[in-house]
Amino acid sequence: MDPKGVSMHDWKLKKIDFDWSAARVTVELEDSTYTPKLLIAESVRQLHVPRANDWGPSVSVNEVSEFPDAATGLHRLKIEMQSGDVLEIIAGHFSLPS
Repeated sequence: MDPKGVSMHDWKLKKIDFDWSAARVTVELEDSTYTPKLLIAESVRQLHVPRANDWGPSVSVNEVSEFPDAATGLHRLKIEMQSGDVLEIIAGHFSLPS
């Protein structure tokens, strides 16, 4: 499953793992039915994970958006948390296995 078009609003962010040697980021989430989900980024170039809690502490996702960059062939995925933090991953490919 491709993460584009999937509403992740109110999903809970559980854990982020960066396998440096494999250039793979795995984002562990829990959907609104408490089902574990994995968002996988392959060929990762950048990972930015702030935790300033500008809007107050929260583990819930507000919205997720993905932007392709035709010039580089990479994709930028932004995960806006309900805390106001915006997590950003730049990678070659994203997947959300069923």
